Amino acid sequence: MKTVYVDVMIFTNIFEDFLLLYAVKYILRLKTKYYKLVLGSLAGGILSVLSLFNLNFFISILIKIISALLLVLITFGFKSHKLLIKTWSTLIIITFLVNGAIICFYLALKPNGMVIINDSVYFDISPLLLIIFTLIVYIILFLFKKLFKNHSKDNLVKDVVIKCNNISLTIKCKVDSGLNAKEPFSGSSVIVVEKCLFNDKINDCKFRVIPFKSLGGNGIIYGFKPQEIIINNKTIYEEVYIGLYEGKFNNEIKGLLPECILGE
Repeated sequence: MKTVYVDVMIFTNIFEDFLLLYAVKYILRLKTKYYKLVLGSLAGGILSVLSLFNLNFFISILIKIISALLLVLITFGFKSHKLLIKTWSTLIIITFLVNGAIICFYLALKPNGMVIINDSVYFDISPLLLIIFTLIVYIILFLFKKLFKNHSKDNLVKDVVIKCNNISLTIKCKVDSGLNAKEPFSGSSVIVVEKCLFNDKINDCKFRVIPFKSLGGNGIIYGFKPQEIIINNKTIYEEVYIGLYEGKFNNEIKGLLPECILGE
């Protein structure tokens, strides 16, 4: 195939970048809006045109590294240098593995309508067909997530580690899909826990007044921002506040965890 159509190449790479960014989101359990995934994919598709130019090897590698960083910033934003490096490196590793597999497939079978251009994949397929295929893949992923999501008791109770003021507190929190507490200034999600667990260990924290609404009722609580949150051995990188509940929860449950934090 001697002719390469720029529009087809852009659409092909938009599709590939969407799947790669979604894989990063799933692996690192990051929260982001789907329109940001689309924007990141669009940027990746447009930047893929640069592979058509005969660039120096080192310049080409530099462009790919910068492009990956740009895609991560567009899709997930900047929350911390640590998270940025982790997200960026994860995208590079996944891209390397996927492109390596595609290149091996291409070299082994040499399928008609497929071309590798400077490590960028090109399929001779109409943009409309590619859009339809993308929608089908998205619908399948959505249905798979809804049909096979586990709502067992074990899945509804999480071990949450809260670190603040050089203390580390591990508590069991119940996942509450109806918990809609947000820190009013930042819009950050809130984990509601029993106040008595902290006693006087957080007296020097800066407290915020947080309105909350859950399946069990609503009201106003005081909250603070912890140094780190770990849920089932996985660090939560997004900003989260801890809301202090004056009352008691049932049995071993000491807090309520909004489902949206889990990214599931």
